Amino acid sequence: MSHTYMFEGDAIETLNRYSRYFALNILGNTPRNEMLISEGNHPDFFYLETQETSIKKEAVEDLVRRMNRKPTESEYKVYVIEAFEKLTPQAENSVLKFLEDPPEKTIAILLTIDKSSILPTIHSRAQHIHIKGERDDRIKTLEGLNEAELNTVDVLALNAQHVKELGSSFSELRQAAMGFSAKWLGNHPLVLIEIKPMLDLGQNRRDHALLLQMIDGYVRQCMHELLELENFRPFGGEVNKTTAGQRLERLSRMLEEVQTANRLLQSNVHPMLVFESMVICSKG
Repeated sequence: MSHTYMFEGDAIETLNRYSRYFALNILGNTPRNEMLISEGNHPDFFYLETQETSIKKEAVEDLVRRMNRKPTESEYKVYVIEAFEKLTPQAENSVLKFLEDPPEKTIAILLTIDKSSILPTIHSRAQHIHIKGERDDRIKTLEGLNEAELNTVDVLALNAQHVKELGSSFSELRQAAMGFSAKWLGNHPLVLIEIKPMLDLGQNRRDHALLLQMIDGYVRQCMHELLELENFRPFGGEVNKTTAGQRLERLSRMLEEVQTANRLLQSNVHPMLVFESMVICSKG
């Protein structure tokens, strides 16, 4: 077993549930262990979470003290840190030191819905497991969205917490992504002009990455419909007109350019240059 796992996904409630199940199987899948974990009373299991905006160094130091004790009920000790992206730089460095030289038979499970802000040195020490959020977990906190928007969030497995934080801005971003995608697919002569107002709707690179995710979903739905497949419809019937006249080779090239754009965005290339390059390079 790895000493560190990073569970990444789009719904923290789903990650919470899977992490507890994973911990139960490490500690021993018995009714007693299940009860102790669910009640938060298992001496070899510690779940660190907070309702605050950050997890501070003091909380991590308390965790480290607990994990340095020998196991009493099981062969292993397991700790979970929920919303790892909330750690302050000082807390993250404390965890890093602990991960570099963990006690024997101690397993860390780090949960995150935004891995982009986590130190690369922590990523390199963890075994990554992506877990798609379950539908109920994703949509139960998004009561303000209409059915079409909820469908987009669900099918594309968008980060529910991010969508929630965006509020009404998500609807604007979704409409902008759809409008841009339709013009891009239709070789509209003014498609490049659409980029700046679309990017201005986003506040940061995370929002711009969300736009790329929706653009990717729009183009991918067109490809599925061209192949007469009905199992991928994040935008329902809102892209039917765009499919006419498309060729698989061009759609594949566009999806490749979206992937390249994602890598460039993660490498801190200016978003305007990223999106312009995506459109221009897709023409060959």
